[in-house]
Amino acid sequence: MTATGHGEPPARATADGDRPTTTEADARPTTTDSGTRPATTDSGARPAATDSNSRPTTTDTGSRPATRPPSAARRRLRGRLRTAAWLVPLAVVTVLVTARALTAYVPPDLHTSRVPLRGELHYALLVAHIATATVAVLTGLAQSWPWLRRRSPAAHRWTGRAYFFAGVFPSALVGIPVIGLTPLGLSNQASLAVLDALWLLTGIAGYRTARQRRYADHRVWMIRNYALTLVAITSRLIQPLFEHLVAAQLTDPVSYAGDTLAAGHDIAGATAWTALVLQLIAAEYVLGRRAGQTARRRATRTAPPRRAQPSAPTPVTPDLSA
Repeated sequence: MTATGHGEPPARATADGDRPTTTEADARPTTTDSGTRPATTDSGARPAATDSNSRPTTTDTGSRPATRPPSAARRRLRGRLRTAAWLVPLAVVTVLVTARALTAYVPPDLHTSRVPLRGELHYALLVAHIATATVAVLTGLAQSWPWLRRRSPAAHRWTGRAYFFAGVFPSALVGIPVIGLTPLGLSNQASLAVLDALWLLTGIAGYRTARQRRYADHRVWMIRNYALTLVAITSRLIQPLFEHLVAAQLTDPVSYAGDTLAAGHDIAGATAWTALVLQLIAAEYVLGRRAGQTARRRATRTAPPRRAQPSAPTPVTPDLSA
């Protein structure tokens, strides 16, 4: 063994020629018995390089992420804008038409009534019917706003009680003698009787389903009921059309032969029946749209996630610096 100078102990020699083991930091790692480089920890691939000249090995399957659906906040905003697009015009038209109709009865005056009267009792019943119907129109309009149900369920319930007990129910009951006293022809009386019966029955059905906590059925019945409440608004909007059509035939000797009384009865009957049918169609249209939207939401929630289309794997640049 070779001795070292300055009295230092000799380094421990190896078995193949007494060469001392190197301790420098840049020494190569000891090879295995087969003379090859140490094996990597994976299935034989080299470890990913960490310098800036080589690409890192991807760990996923190379697939691109699926398209992200719109956020819940964005969907809620779109839904509120769509609701406001039809609810705001409805509220404006309803309030304006109701206010104009009330001008003939506030303050009460027999001479300003738009309905031909048979006496003071008829006028008192008519005013009571109109006043309670106005409560139904305005409280029902408040019930139509979705934010009232979301933000204040208690206010929604109390407004619903006012709608039924101070609006629909007493107005429908008082409307029974008013229909019999209205001198606008049998066709008009028949349409008002059908409207009054449907209005009362759908209101009772809506109230019962709410008491039974069948809220989905409750909404269906109340949509139908409020559509019937708005028949009075629709009839006032379309009445000028029928007045124009009847006036065009007033002098016809075969149609009216100048009989203004018969023409007035036809205007009242045609207006009442048409408004009733239009509102029933509108109610079923709204219910159909709601059912379709609910079905689409359920399908979206239960549908399996879309699998992304696999793309070509990213090639790994071999590290030739070793």
